[in-house]
Amino acid sequence: MIGLHWRKTISTIVLLLYVATISLVVSSSTPQQFSLEDFQRVLRSSLDSELDKITDEKVSTAQETTNIHAKSKTLMRRRASIQNREEDVIKSRALFDRRSSGHVYTSEDIWDDIVRHTWKISDTIKRVEGKSLTRTTYNDDVTLPIPFLVCGEEHLDFNDIVASFNKLEEEALLVSSSDDEFCLVLSTTTVQGREVIDSFGGSLKGVPLPDFTKIQPGTIDEVLSKGWSVPFSQEQVVTKKSNATEMINHWERIIIVDFTPELSGMNEEADLLKVVNVITNDIQDMGEVGWYQKIDEEEKQQYSVDESTIDIPSLSDVFSLTAITTATSDNQRIRFWREVFKNGIESKHVCNTMFSTLFVKARSGNYSFELVLNPMDGPPAEEYESSASNPNCVASLVAALSVHPYVLSVKANFPTYHGWNVAQLMDSFK
Repeated sequence: MIGLHWRKTISTIVLLLYVATISLVVSSSTPQQFSLEDFQRVLRSSLDSELDKITDEKVSTAQETTNIHAKSKTLMRRRASIQNREEDVIKSRALFDRRSSGHVYTSEDIWDDIVRHTWKISDTIKRVEGKSLTRTTYNDDVTLPIPFLVCGEEHLDFNDIVASFNKLEEEALLVSSSDDEFCLVLSTTTVQGREVIDSFGGSLKGVPLPDFTKIQPGTIDEVLSKGWSVPFSQEQVVTKKSNATEMINHWERIIIVDFTPELSGMNEEADLLKVVNVITNDIQDMGEVGWYQKIDEEEKQQYSVDESTIDIPSLSDVFSLTAITTATSDNQRIRFWREVFKNGIESKHVCNTMFSTLFVKARSGNYSFELVLNPMDGPPAEEYESSASNPNCVASLVAALSVHPYVLSVKANFPTYHGWNVAQLMDSFK
């Protein structure tokens, strides 16, 4: 991670800067697209419920969400039941399509914007060896492989498709199979992805995996619930709630992260830890850039620019729900995500206590790893705001992991005791 230091009277510091006006590399062709319905038929993810929250016509007032940083409050507003997502519309006037004042922004419109944003990021993300993730400004730059969802018609052969991408069988993951088609996930560059998909003449379609589709269902609601939140106080309060309090303080909060298929099954745990270190460093660097972008011009004068990091994007620039359009600023759920980053990894404290105290555990086979946010044998957090006890730090960490090209999926653990879900038990004591 590139550190922050205040500039003294006789010295200057180095800080990250991302040029917001970066030139975008745009391909002249895009393969056959997945409709929202097609994608949801193949993969179930947190995107399903997130679209409901965005298109909820009963949008809460801004006052109800301004204090999302308060530890004692439940951060998730209650959502009215929606019977048919196809009829969902955004009532907030800011979410009308700018091309036609009479067009109402639907879930399909949001999906289309997310997919376009995902292609744009995938077309430009790269890494210079030994350095952070950056956005390329040149058409001939080699971009990073990113996870693709690829679906082929039933007459195609799985191994033939994998070989067409110059991959081994173990570098692809079969995610669904039916009488009509089968779908797999593998990592490739967008250039190769377009070439291979086009070469099958319409019998193959693919899309870079959008970030939010990597987040497992229920994960965001879980990490923001009162029952899941990482305990900060080291003192046990002796009340009628003591049994529940003891229960909540004596299990570790864990974020489980799966690697993309080509990274899975590393031979040595040391190799896994190196990759995890790269991922967390990338996230912290992009978080610092996001903080820098948000401060006013006068405060920016206290910092100087490290030219080697000038093209690092902010997390808000790459995360789809905070980047798809500036026209969504009046939507409560979009504002929620912008506030999560602002008060989490893109804040001045950049959640440094959370990162400095987390513990990494390799899972069986080195296909995935655990980020332990309150390790029982680790150092206690000394301040709340920058620790994992701040729900904004945890939620922004989950979102940040989902944008990383090495990550396939993200979820939170959620233990139960004697048939009772911990969060349900604690929330019942509100």
